[in-house]
Amino acid sequence: MSTTENFLLVQKATIAMLGFDLFSGSGEMWKYRHRGINVYSIAAIFPFIVAAVIHNWKNVMLLADAMVALLITILGLFKFSMIIYLRKDFWRMIDTFRHLMTHEGAQGDEYAQIIIAANKQDQRVCGIFRTCFLLAWALNSVLPFVRMGLSYWLTGHAEPELPFPCLFPWDIHNNRNYALTFLWCAFASTGVVLPAVSLDTIFCSFTSNLCAFFRIAQYKVLRFKSGTPEESQAKLNKTFALYQTSLDMCAELNRCYEPIICAQFFISSLQLCMLGYLFSITFTQTEGVYYASFIATIIIQAYIYCYCGENLKTESALFEWAIYDSPWHESLGTGADSSAICRSLLISMMRAHRGFRITGYFFEANMEAFSSIVRTAMSYITMLRSFS
Repeated sequence: MSTTENFLLVQKATIAMLGFDLFSGSGEMWKYRHRGINVYSIAAIFPFIVAAVIHNWKNVMLLADAMVALLITILGLFKFSMIIYLRKDFWRMIDTFRHLMTHEGAQGDEYAQIIIAANKQDQRVCGIFRTCFLLAWALNSVLPFVRMGLSYWLTGHAEPELPFPCLFPWDIHNNRNYALTFLWCAFASTGVVLPAVSLDTIFCSFTSNLCAFFRIAQYKVLRFKSGTPEESQAKLNKTFALYQTSLDMCAELNRCYEPIICAQFFISSLQLCMLGYLFSITFTQTEGVYYASFIATIIIQAYIYCYCGENLKTESALFEWAIYDSPWHESLGTGADSSAICRSLLISMMRAHRGFRITGYFFEANMEAFSSIVRTAMSYITMLRSFS
């Protein structure tokens, strides 16, 4: 299987989990809409989570637990709505990536190897990300039974527990009501996981391949020397066109993901401070394992965007140094041809010096922003502990 086909299959399978086929026409896109029932379930359970938040507003610990569920539900629904809203843009971007990958990979084995290496790294990162999310989901589903089992073992009595802190108008002490409600909550929790996994892994795949295109541009500019200045200028023009195309694709990706990154960072900051507070209280109890895995998942989710943004910024800016290290002085002739090559190299270096920055409206997604999120969360944890 070629790298392009593998890239397409991964993106298609990721989006298909949510109930529609991104690669079909408008009439076929919602052919499997029944698969998206988990997202409808989380939308239906949302009012009961809000009720739990209002009910527990005087108890800091219970309120923090309910707020974490509320925030992750809001983020999941927002991401799903963004997938629906941007589905045509995603289809167009994936199609553009497919053609560019095919074109560049066909120009030589060295270019194909750059793309293959980028996709292998992307698959490793996405695999770790999916595993963390699935672990958090599994612990979220198992934890209620652990709590009830320990409570019954220690006191001889157990109150019914649910994956989400919800307040329902029916009695969940009834066995049938509890079983149906638990299944609903457990199923709805997948409606939180799938949109997050889908959008975040697609972003990681896009940025990994964009970094590969920038590396190919660097590789080409280091070897643009030809027999005559005219041939050298022709090679440079093609390399600059690849770099500009990659920048345009970066701009399109940033336009689509800017509101998503903004919401992700804002909600992640709030989640981290509340989960950190809960973990600081329960780290010696069974709930501590769940909160620790949840914290790790949130941190990795924020880290994905910062890591990819940092890589994209670095690779796009390295084109300037590739021009500097290129054999430009060996390719110069005399007269107008020499001036044209020098001018094109200088202009390209000035543009590459800025690189490209993935933003979330008010901030740049990089490792500095990631450190800021973690530091801010630690400050909020200290403040919350002073209220308990």
